[in-house]
Amino acid sequence: MVVVIPSYNEPDLMSAVNSLLACDVPLGVSVEVIVVVNYPKNSDNKVVNVSESNVKSVSNCIFEQDKIALYSIFCPDLPTKHAGVGWARKIGMDEALRRLAKVNNNGLICCFDADSLVDKSYFSAIWNQFKNNSFNGASIHFEHPISGDNFEDSIYKEIVKYELHLRYYKNALMFCGLPYAYHTVGSSMVVKASAYALQGGMNRKKAGEDFYFINKIIALGNYSRVTSTTVFPSPRISDRVPFGTGRAIKESIEGCKDLSITYNFEIFIAIKSWVNLVINKQQYDYNSFSSMIRSFLSEQFWNLKLSQLQQNTSSLALFNSQFFKVFDAFWMLKCVHHLKANFFDDTDLLINTNSLLAELRCPKMNNVEQALVAFRNLDKKIGETKAPLK
Repeated sequence: MVVVIPSYNEPDLMSAVNSLLACDVPLGVSVEVIVVVNYPKNSDNKVVNVSESNVKSVSNCIFEQDKIALYSIFCPDLPTKHAGVGWARKIGMDEALRRLAKVNNNGLICCFDADSLVDKSYFSAIWNQFKNNSFNGASIHFEHPISGDNFEDSIYKEIVKYELHLRYYKNALMFCGLPYAYHTVGSSMVVKASAYALQGGMNRKKAGEDFYFINKIIALGNYSRVTSTTVFPSPRISDRVPFGTGRAIKESIEGCKDLSITYNFEIFIAIKSWVNLVINKQQYDYNSFSSMIRSFLSEQFWNLKLSQLQQNTSSLALFNSQFFKVFDAFWMLKCVHHLKANFFDDTDLLINTNSLLAELRCPKMNNVEQALVAFRNLDKKIGETKAPLK
């Protein structure tokens, strides 16, 4: 197993590293941790000094875990156009692939973040999930800290709402019957080396790299969830990426973003009805689709894709499988945003999450903290019981 940690201007990097070094390693398994210390051209002296200090800290790190090897890759002065978390992940994951290939091992490449922590069971849980299965990848259960002394109370308050939004959206996709309903969090994913190579590796996006990458792996099939351990991403404020957790918390604290509202649940009711019409009822007539769906899905595009699907699939099961590759997670996110912009404004987070919980036959929650706990438990239960995407 190889864990890749991108590190840009991370003064507390070694907390994340030491969290991994403290994990139990299964018998017969060896682990390498690769830290990609990077920064773009023309970075200020503070960033340069932190980076050089981190390279030394990794090199001088003393630990007793003889099943883990620790390395760093120093990447200073990356071209500004592409410098960012996606490229840093790619550098580390490509190196992980090269090292695994060198010893002819189709091992596991784990993505982590320099501000995250893990349970001691991290390696054991991942290994137990993969050792007797042909999974191509998996999303690992995560929980942001929602209390404590490390951050201001306002940050803990906002991260509760942000994580609840993430879990609401993922479970709403599952409610719609979509097979790519998985969390896409960069610090909480693992991929088999062969699947990483087959799908062309990590991208160089400066944000959202995890969403694009994971959905490429999901498309291969045999994707899973690891729910017997937990990654703890940081809820900290950050402006290093144009969107994502840190940016959302920053904008909410500054009053530029309202995390107490989210996608109206009526959007997912509309999508579920359309998916049910096509997948379960085999109703392919464009005029049978709701006006909301037709406003986003043109008749010309639908008829073209329908013709291609019918010509290139020999069974209903194969048709349905290929349908979700055409109307994938990227398409669905655009559809959600279209319905939001044209039919359903964002509304109260708790009301919408309770609407979904009611459909899932779960009790109503009185506040967002209760709702978050309910969805965390629901996600763990799904991971334990739901078969992986085939």
